[in-house]
Amino acid sequence: SMHIADLSVGMLGANAIVGGAPSLAIGAALTAKTLGNGGVAASFTGDGGSNQGTVFEAMNMAVVLELPIVFVIENNGYGEATGRDYAVGTTSIAQRSASFGMPATTVDGTDFFAVYDATREAVQRARSGGGPSTIEAVAHRFHGHFEGDAQLYRTPEQVAELRTTDDPLQKFRASVAKTIGADELDEIDRAARELVGTAVAEARAAAYPPVSSLLTDVYVAY
Repeated sequence: SMHIADLSVGMLGANAIVGGAPSLAIGAALTAKTLGNGGVAASFTGDGGSNQGTVFEAMNMAVVLELPIVFVIENNGYGEATGRDYAVGTTSIAQRSASFGMPATTVDGTDFFAVYDATREAVQRARSGGGPSTIEAVAHRFHGHFEGDAQLYRTPEQVAELRTTDDPLQKFRASVAKTIGADELDEIDRAARELVGTAVAEARAAAYPPVSSLLTDVYVAY
């Protein structure tokens, strides 16, 4: 069977519209279906953004047109600073997605293998003509919604407990301990930090782009 890691990936840039990603992603999914190239689109939306009407419209259209798309809802418990229990009218965002007529599942977003398995199933379904799916990944965030967020909606003790019980990297280490040694995992961590550090240093040292590039890719000619 084809693995997700084998697939080439293209990314549409982020946008500032809350809940805007699904409506853009169904366009990419429609393109893939029209071209018949086996492509699958994926959108990422938070629990707060999942309340937007654009998300509902995109899900409905994806079902109607049987589009190859995976709607990923990252449920971290808060829409900026508003608790999910207050702002989301259902106890299951996946169940709400299912009401549009698509398969939907809730997984532990801190469990690498649970997310991988759910994503593989959804991607294979989309690629084989089975239409859209929703994955609700539950994982509380370790940081604020933005830099400088006072996080008055929860206590430091709650965050500290999450770091102890719900750290996905610690969970991954524990689950692969019998097959991957601690030394090898430490080396992977070191290499990743070095890669990121090098990229940041190169970006800071690089020249600013020329002013003429401001108009690059603003318009497209058909």
